[in-house]
Amino acid sequence: MIPLVFILDLLNRLIGDNDIDSKMKHYRFSPIEDEKHLLDAVRYVVEHASDLCDKTIGMRLPISSLTIFAHYSDEYDKLIKIVKKLGKPFNENNGPRIELSKPIKLSGNIIRHIRIRIPDPYRMQVGCCDFDVKSYDPFKKKYLKCKNLRVIKRPEYEMIEFFDPDYDVLAYIVSN
Repeated sequence: MIPLVFILDLLNRLIGDNDIDSKMKHYRFSPIEDEKHLLDAVRYVVEHASDLCDKTIGMRLPISSLTIFAHYSDEYDKLIKIVKKLGKPFNENNGPRIELSKPIKLSGNIIRHIRIRIPDPYRMQVGCCDFDVKSYDPFKKKYLKCKNLRVIKRPEYEMIEFFDPDYDVLAYIVSN
């Protein structure tokens, strides 16, 4: 069975790029075509992830790293070219992560890293961020009981995910 997101991507391609307004829009920002729209998406993730954090635990946490989710393969290729102009490669995990030459200051946060996530039909959101906390274990003990938080375990680490169906962003606190 072919995932719906791929069928919708094909339909968008058949409609053509010359009239972007007539395309079916399934994602808030995609396809992101230039640096301005990438920065709009970054701003959106910071603002909405901060709101999600406040709604979930009653306060905002600092953000220094975030990920923008590409939803189409051609969008992913364009985003890679855009972020390579903004800094130097830092590491890779489901897509390249860049250390910004000029950190982005938004709402009291200093964004130092941006990652572009490879297209994934299960990632319909605009993107995600990592919240910075001093100590993972005390945070986990105090807040994990809150609604819309869950632990995700990986072989090398675990993380707490902030999620809410009313938000098209995700956020994490990573254990290491």
